[in-house]
Amino acid sequence: RIRRFKETFPQCQLLLLGREESPLTPRAIRPVPIRHWFYRPFPPQELERILGAAGNSLQRQWRQEHRHSRSLSGFEGLVGSHPKLLEALDMARRVAASPRTTVLILGETGTGKGMLAKAIHTESPRVGGPFIEVNCGAMPPNLMESELFGHVKGAFTSAVADKPGLLELADGGSVFLDEVGELDLPLQAKILKFLDDGQIRRVQGTETLHVDARMITATNRNLDSEVAEKRFRLDLLHRLNVVTIWLPPLRERPEDIPLLARHYLGELSARIRGHALTWTDDALAVLQKYDWPGNVRELINLTERMVLIGSQDERIDAADLPAELSATKAVLAVPPSGGPPIVEFPPGGVAFRDVERAVLEAALGRTHGNVTEAARLLRMSRGSLRYRLEKLGLREKASRRRGRPMKRRSRAA
Repeated sequence: RIRRFKETFPQCQLLLLGREESPLTPRAIRPVPIRHWFYRPFPPQELERILGAAGNSLQRQWRQEHRHSRSLSGFEGLVGSHPKLLEALDMARRVAASPRTTVLILGETGTGKGMLAKAIHTESPRVGGPFIEVNCGAMPPNLMESELFGHVKGAFTSAVADKPGLLELADGGSVFLDEVGELDLPLQAKILKFLDDGQIRRVQGTETLHVDARMITATNRNLDSEVAEKRFRLDLLHRLNVVTIWLPPLRERPEDIPLLARHYLGELSARIRGHALTWTDDALAVLQKYDWPGNVRELINLTERMVLIGSQDERIDAADLPAELSATKAVLAVPPSGGPPIVEFPPGGVAFRDVERAVLEAALGRTHGNVTEAARLLRMSRGSLRYRLEKLGLREKASRRRGRPMKRRSRAA
């Protein structure tokens, strides 16, 4: 029974109390490690000393594991040890100490840009102030202006009272503008003015308000391309990217997938089921081979799904995972000599539309969303490529960066 208890709770330190004549001796239960044996009668002072020493030992052990956990997870659950991720976390730690510096976070959807923004705020001198998060693509431009800057009573039909904007509410803290590339040009001009002088004015208001808030922004778009297409202001880009941090997609750091999977499974299963579940090695191998188009967010969602509706056992196996994670895909390769492409089909075949989509996405990824360069790579006209992108619903991806940091433009003199 003691051996089973120690196997179930290996971190517990055992203190046993027995009679001298008891057959239960240290030799009888070896190799179970016992911290201390007590034989009746025993002095209370000795018991107090031993319990204190055991408590101190457990506390040291907890601190060591906590430091290890923080070294793995970095900021706010950004788990991993890949050099590109560690570089991003190191930059975030350094910029966090400068409470007025603007930060632009780049990365694909689901890479953890919001987590990193919150971590920068949490690790900064502004931690005592509010952290206001705004999704710039969540509402039309006219409503977004009122949301950010507030309005006065009577500014429009439904404005029945004065309302402070989110920038105003962020005073003393940080404001995080997610998907900043979605802002229209007039709103970009108002954001630029706020960054220049720290002042705002509510919609239809006459009073100028001073707001002290650090601005952190994020996007999965190629803002250089947006500037070239006259959809984003170059002067605003210069103000936003004083420090630029790029978060790599999950497919570029497959060695981090087991760390992430274990981290979130332990966290979610403890919260939902009340005890920790584990992955089998086979399940982790499947997760590691998947390319995770939704990145860390997709992995978190899958993990929560497994905890809720997966196996009722203590371990989640490969058989419990959705079929699409291990489905065989068509393989398309082009010889270095430039000969005809080589296609390997899975047993069940593949839809041509899926192959076409994969080729177009790969070309856009190689050219960082540049349609002209992608058309040249595919040896087709720019117009033909645009037609195919629109047909497959990929037009938006043509203006977005796919997994590389944005090239910095030189500042105007």
